[in-house]
Amino acid sequence: MKVIFEEYSGIIITAVAIIALIAVVGLLLATDGPVHTAFADLIDTLFNQAKVS
Repeated sequence: MKVIFEEYSGIIITAVAIIALIAVVGLLLATDGPVHTAFADLIDTLFNQAKVS
């Protein structure tokens, strides 16, 4: 095990970091995620303010 971690520690850390980054972006962009909710609210506000009365 020690030899494996000495030789491949950089690759293992990089792979874990990339997987974690993909998971975080996926959660943020999910249907009920904060980014999706904020964007939907922004679009709704824009169209509500742009309505001609």
